[in-house]
Amino acid sequence: MPDAELLRSFRFRVTLSGEGYTKDGESEPEDAAFSECSGIRVVNHVLRMRSGADERGAQGVVPATVEYSNLTLTRGVTFGNRFLDWVFSCFPTFEGGANEKKAVRKTIHIVVLTEEGKEGVAWDLYGAYPVSYSLGNMSSLNSGVLMESIEFAYSGFERRAPGEEELKKKLASNNT
Repeated sequence: MPDAELLRSFRFRVTLSGEGYTKDGESEPEDAAFSECSGIRVVNHVLRMRSGADERGAQGVVPATVEYSNLTLTRGVTFGNRFLDWVFSCFPTFEGGANEKKAVRKTIHIVVLTEEGKEGVAWDLYGAYPVSYSLGNMSSLNSGVLMESIEFAYSGFERRAPGEEELKKKLASNNT
C-alpha cells in the first residue's frame, strides 16, 4: 500500500475480541457491522503552573491525566446476535444485576479498508465496556432504517498501520 493513499471513511470493519467472545469453536474475533463509528480521541490534560524561578511569570505545563473519549458505534437494527448478547449482558436486568460471566471488558478492533479491500490503518481499543445503548426514533411517517447506537468507554488504544510489525522486527534485528 502506498504511503500517500488516502483512506475512505466509509470503508471500515469492526471486530471484538476477548474472553468469551469468539465464534463457536474458533479463536477468531467475530465481526459486528456498523454504519458509523466516532469517538476515538485521547487528550493529555496538563497542570499549568508558574515556576518560582521564572521572573517572567510565564506558565509552564506538567502532564497530569490522560482522558479517552467514549466510542459510539451506530447501525441499523437487526435480529439479535452474540455482539448484542454481550452488550445487554453488561447492563442490569429487571430480575437482577449484570451477567457477570458475560459482562467482561473486550478489545474493539476498528480497521479502515483500502480501495482493494485490504486492511489499512487500524485502532485497537482496550478494556472496552458498553456504557450506553439508545434506539432511534420510530415514526409511521418515516420509511428509513431504524438505527441503534452503542457507546463504549475504553481504557486506551493503539494505532496500527500495515507492515508496522515487520518493520519493527527488521529494525530490532539490525540493532543486535
